[in-house]
Amino acid sequence: MLFIELLVPKGVFDERERRELAGRLAARRLLSAGDGATPAADPGVIELFESLSHVVVREEEVWSAGGTLLDPSQGPWYVANVTVGMWGKEMSEHLISRVTAELAEAEGNPEPRAVVNVISLAEGGYGLRGHAQRSADVLRLIEEAKTGSAAPAPEGMVVDPVCGATIPLEEAVLLERDGQTYGFCCPHCRGHFVKQLDAAQAS
Repeated sequence: MLFIELLVPKGVFDERERRELAGRLAARRLLSAGDGATPAADPGVIELFESLSHVVVREEEVWSAGGTLLDPSQGPWYVANVTVGMWGKEMSEHLISRVTAELAEAEGNPEPRAVVNVISLAEGGYGLRGHAQRSADVLRLIEEAKTGSAAPAPEGMVVDPVCGATIPLEEAVLLERDGQTYGFCCPHCRGHFVKQLDAAQAS
């Protein structure tokens, strides 16, 4: 559910290096807890995102920054456009941090010259198998993909009961229901959970 387009100046990276950059920007790595390896969500959900994500690395013939044409001898510059479906606002901070960290590690430079654009789509603006997908449709896919095998949340963290994301308690969207407190990664998951609870109580 991610489309990542990484633009690099022509001649800075050879094909093997461009392939390595594409591998670093795979959904599995970007949706990690921050080390590129530890999943930040349910493993089944990570697998779903990985299966529906694409990474394209493009070399640009002409590149101007700050009004000056870049020379390949000046080293790497990056522009990463990350299209993330309906949850761009909720995922932007994490994705900007993870994309920048992966580029920094690849380059061996803690401050790579990188611009990361997180692009959110309007409700129904994501298509899958020939059909527009709304947030409720995607949340159903996520629930079906959940394996329930995510590790228990560390102290100060909560696990979203819808998608299995592990998030800091102070950043979670909370719900108090029937004497229990639930934490969610975003309002979409919270709203989906409330609808499910209401439907279960009505039946």
